Amino acid sequence: MSRLLFYRQFACDPHYNMAVDEWLFDRARNAPGSLFVRLYSWAEGAITFGVNQDMERAFDSSQLNGTPVIRRVTGGRALYHDCSELTYSIAVNLSGWHGYEWATGRSSFYRAVAEALAEFVRVMGKDAGYCRRSAESNSCSDFFHKAACFASVSRYEVLAEGGKIVASAARRIEDTILQHGSIKLDGVAQHPALYYPAVDGLSQSVCLQPLSGPRWELACDIFPNVLGRHLGIDLRRGEFDLQESAELEGRARLVSETALRQRILLNS
Repeated sequence: MSRLLFYRQFACDPHYNMAVDEWLFDRARNAPGSLFVRLYSWAEGAITFGVNQDMERAFDSSQLNGTPVIRRVTGGRALYHDCSELTYSIAVNLSGWHGYEWATGRSSFYRAVAEALAEFVRVMGKDAGYCRRSAESNSCSDFFHKAACFASVSRYEVLAEGGKIVASAARRIEDTILQHGSIKLDGVAQHPALYYPAVDGLSQSVCLQPLSGPRWELACDIFPNVLGRHLGIDLRRGEFDLQESAELEGRARLVSETALRQRILLNS
């Protein structure tokens, strides 16, 4: 596997989406100097929630109405992924990136990615910037466990039109980071199983139009170029071979079987 790859996957199963991100995180941990980027979308709506969230407070199980729920291996709060959103993930091993300022620490990496995400959103048509500090409400335990992810902003999350437009979550193990997040260009689709105390400045809707083919293709052209320019790298288009695809299908089955539990990452 090359160490600088960009994957694009349209309308995937929710369990498979989380499985691929976990799998790329593990691959990066075994390859110093690697960086794997993925842009993907969802075949059906799903809720994911953070690795450390209290499940009983993260969502109302009586209001799921068949919506799949998956505990992420990253932090953050519960989030509804609808079929209109773009989702990105980056798995990077910071070892081996000598001379790259963004690889000198976790904060430097998050800031560089935030700058790239803000530019991507601007190119896609919305004036955007990123948050310099987290909202005070995030430090409240009850708010953290109960409120939906788009209810407040955290440092380095992207804002547009007065509200959050990109919600990100991350996990670090030694020198390796997995960061992924939802890009809500058309607004935040609410779900009755999640608690929304306040979402200001961003269009909210119960049902949004699925991501279109032309917009998907445009995003796939722009995203790796913008990110690569901010990081000073060239990303090559990646494809999973037969062995990798089999491993991913196996991981997806594991995610489906253990969707609500804290999954153990390989080599942890």
